[in-house]
Amino acid sequence: MNTQNKATVRLFINEALNHGNLSVIDEIIHPDYRYQSPTESMHGTSDLKAFVLALRSAFPDLSVAIDEQIAEADRVCTQVTLKGTHSGDFFEIPATGKPIHLQGVILSGFEGGLIREEWELLDQLSLLQQLGIVAHS
Repeated sequence: MNTQNKATVRLFINEALNHGNLSVIDEIIHPDYRYQSPTESMHGTSDLKAFVLALRSAFPDLSVAIDEQIAEADRVCTQVTLKGTHSGDFFEIPATGKPIHLQGVILSGFEGGLIREEWELLDQLSLLQQLGIVAHS
């Protein structure tokens, strides 16, 4: 099952995040999906779809690379690197045209072969610095 769960996370990243294919969400995400990060939370597939649309609108050339994955029982931990160009509004931040490059970790929990919950930690300070919102120290 660990191999299948890792493949499911890869499918979500490649299809939904990298290519904007929202139909894959209905196939691999649990209807009662929950997402948590230090600054955001989502519940349900409609919230997730809206988030992916907003992310792809702000960064149309978004590329999420999987650097490493570790699976244990019903959990998959995925280290990612995100790259893209800030070409559209991103959560009230007007487009800057600046490139981004940041890293993060996503912990995905599964139920019945579907992604049921995720906890994500991205280097948000680096993102805001790269966009020119926060000064480099």
